[in-house]
Amino acid sequence: MIKDVCKLRECPECGSRNVVCSETREQLICKDCGCIFEPLLEEEEKKLEEVAEIKVEEEAKKVKKKKTKAKAKRKKR
Repeated sequence: MIKDVCKLRECPECGSRNVVCSETREQLICKDCGCIFEPLLEEEEKKLEEVAEIKVEEEAKKVKKKKTKAKAKRKKR
């Protein structure tokens, strides 16, 4: 968990180092892609992590399913 977004030196979205920090608003602003980042409340962060974990699990299932189908096609040949 990042408590102070102003400690970041690059944009988490696009990787640009062209970022500025607004310490009064506690925001990190990317001047290239326009994304604005600010610290999340603990409850918000937990929800985001749960959603992200579910999406990662779903993607892993899709990849596994594709590999299984590819193996089945190779066996038929």
